[in-house]
Amino acid sequence: MLGRAVARVEDGLLAALGLGLLLAAAAQLGFRFAGGGPAWLDLAMRTATLWIALVGALVATREGRQLHIDALVARLQGWPSHLVRGVVAVFTAGVCALLAHASLTLVQLEREGDAVLFLGIPNWLALSILPVVFALMALHALAQPFVHRPPGESS
Repeated sequence: MLGRAVARVEDGLLAALGLGLLLAAAAQLGFRFAGGGPAWLDLAMRTATLWIALVGALVATREGRQLHIDALVARLQGWPSHLVRGVVAVFTAGVCALLAHASLTLVQLEREGDAVLFLGIPNWLALSILPVVFALMALHALAQPFVHRPPGESS
């Protein structure tokens, strides 16, 4: 139940960001034809692109469609396959947890610096998605061996 709620939030955020970026790009095109436009729109679009990439990677991890090399797992069957998938999941979760910690440190440093991105929005706020996404990726990676089975394998 909680997993479905998180998935809905992730999917909704991805759709909203995509639609927002599309509308911003259309507005930017109109402004260029008119010979002007707000200077902050480029920065907003770059920030939205970062957020879309991160949330898209999060959704791919949740769905088991992230980039992975599974040549060894494809050759194994039974418990060795489960063992290797479990080890890979723990390793992936560990890397994501380290990235979450490092990005949290980055956000804290940016918060101390008081840099502003655009329209008074602090730079740290734009980067605050990093630790959240990496922490959720770690959780999705740990759940993956239990949720996603290789083709042809029964539960």
